[in-house]
Amino acid sequence: MKYIPLTLVVFFWGLSFIATSVVVKEMSPLVAAFLRFLIALSVLFVVPKKRKISLFNIHKIMAGFWGITMYFVAENFSLRFTTPTNAAMIVSTAPIWYVLFTQLVHKKRTHLFQYFASIVAIFGVGLVILNGRLYLDVNPIGDLLAFGAAFSWVFYTHHILKLSDHASITAVFEITFWGVITLIPFTLIEFFFFNAKINYSINIIFGLLYLGILCSAIGYIMWNKSIETLGDRTTTNAVYVIPIITAIFESIIFRRLPTFLLISGIILVVIGLYIFEKHEERGEKYGQK
Repeated sequence: MKYIPLTLVVFFWGLSFIATSVVVKEMSPLVAAFLRFLIALSVLFVVPKKRKISLFNIHKIMAGFWGITMYFVAENFSLRFTTPTNAAMIVSTAPIWYVLFTQLVHKKRTHLFQYFASIVAIFGVGLVILNGRLYLDVNPIGDLLAFGAAFSWVFYTHHILKLSDHASITAVFEITFWGVITLIPFTLIEFFFFNAKINYSINIIFGLLYLGILCSAIGYIMWNKSIETLGDRTTTNAVYVIPIITAIFESIIFRRLPTFLLISGIILVVIGLYIFEKHEERGEKYGQK
C-alpha cells in the first residue's frame, strides 16, 4: 500500500511527457509551465487545509525555486539547444547524483553495489530512450542545461527533507506558490525575447488541466508523501522508471510493437532498482546512516 502514491505519480509523470509534447506544439514551453503551475496553485488553494498558510520559510522558497522554476527553465531551455533524447538521458541521471549528494552532504553511507545498481539502471534507461538510435548529438550548452535540471531535482529533494510537513497540502501549496512567483521573470523573458506563442484548443486545455491537476497539484503531494514513507533515495530512484512509462505508452498510442532494446532496458532498470533497494534495506536494518 505504501508504494501506491509513488506508483501513481510515476505513471502521471510518465504520461506528462506525451501531454507536454501536445501542449508545446501550440504554446511556448515556459508559458505552458507557468500556466500548468498556476492551475496547480488554484487547485491547491481551494482544497481545505489543516493549518494556516505560512509562506515565509527559506526551505519552501528554495524548494519552489529548484523543484519548479529552475527544473523547468533548465529542461525547457535545454531543448532549444539539444535533442529530446540527450535531455531525457541526462535528466534521468538525477537519482545517481542524489545518491552521491546524500553521501557527501548528508553523510549517508552508500554501498559500492548501490552505485553499480544505479549504473545498471541508467544503462537500462539509455536503452529505453535510445531504442536503437545509437547516435547522440552532443551540444555543450543544451547538455549542461539538462544537467542543471537533474541537479535542480537533487536540490529540491534536499530542501524538502528540511520541512517537517512537506507532504501536507498546505506545504505543497506554499512550495507551488514560490515556484509560480520565481517562474514569472523567466516566463516574461521567454514571452518578450523569444517570440513566445499562446494558442488554445480543446487538446491544449485538457493537456494543461492534466499537467496542472494530476502531475503538479496531486503529483507533488504524492511525491513528497513517498519521500516521507519510503525515504528520499528510494523515491528519487523512481525517476528511472518515468521514461519507461513514457516509452510504453508511446508504443500503445502509436501502435508500435515493443522492441528488444525496450524490453531489455526495462529489465535492466528493474534489476538495478532491486539491487539498490536490497542494500538500502540492509543498511537501514543495521542502522547505517
